[in-house]
Amino acid sequence: MSPCLESELRRLDLPTNSMIDLWHSVSKSALGRPIEVVADNRRNHPELRMMKDEYNVAFPAGYKGKVVLSVWLESFPNLKPLILNHEIGHWVLKFKGFRGMICNPRDKLKEGLLNDVASHRPLYCLQKSVGHDPQSEVDSRYDHNIKLYSQPGFPDKVVSVLYLVDDLLNCSHKKRSQLEWTLRRNHPSILQIVERILTIASNHDLSILDQNIEFRKKLVKELNLSGVWSEKDDVKSTKSLIFEVEGRAPS
Repeated sequence: MSPCLESELRRLDLPTNSMIDLWHSVSKSALGRPIEVVADNRRNHPELRMMKDEYNVAFPAGYKGKVVLSVWLESFPNLKPLILNHEIGHWVLKFKGFRGMICNPRDKLKEGLLNDVASHRPLYCLQKSVGHDPQSEVDSRYDHNIKLYSQPGFPDKVVSVLYLVDDLLNCSHKKRSQLEWTLRRNHPSILQIVERILTIASNHDLSILDQNIEFRKKLVKELNLSGVWSEKDDVKSTKSLIFEVEGRAPS
């Protein structure tokens, strides 16, 4: 099955068109030309096919001699516009100046979770601005979390904290109360760390660039994450990729 080209993606709905237009605008501003969007099933990617759980992600990649924003989706070809736009939206924010954190040596799971905690609140606002309301998708994770954390064991502590903070920052009030009650009953030590992170988050406006990256750095420190962490410049790395794939430097 062939990847889905941007011309096909634009047929999904108006919010998808608006998100792609935003991506074109920010990528043209940063690189001198817009970057097209291409979507595919993540099982067609040699690394992503090994993921055990549901997984969606986007990143610039070479495709037919040029750099595109490649979106790798769990449900492809049954495209869910909300999920597609979520992944494109991550890159709209990156090109608007929101910088992530990267670890040396690499720990892609914790990197991804930490950066999601800081980026999801402004991303959900961005999705709402183009006509998609992600709240039902956000809240849908809660039944799973409540079941998972009702058990005596739990995954890696840092992974658990990052998952839970992300959810509790963005869920509806009712869902938040249910999940906090479950954690208080079954995993009070986890809840204690989660509440500390939520307090730090409440002192930052995550829609403001400087405060957002400051919050990411405080997360690294508060969770005592191993490795050397630094800011990641996705615009710079995309320019390098264009030079590598297309043999020219972007303007």
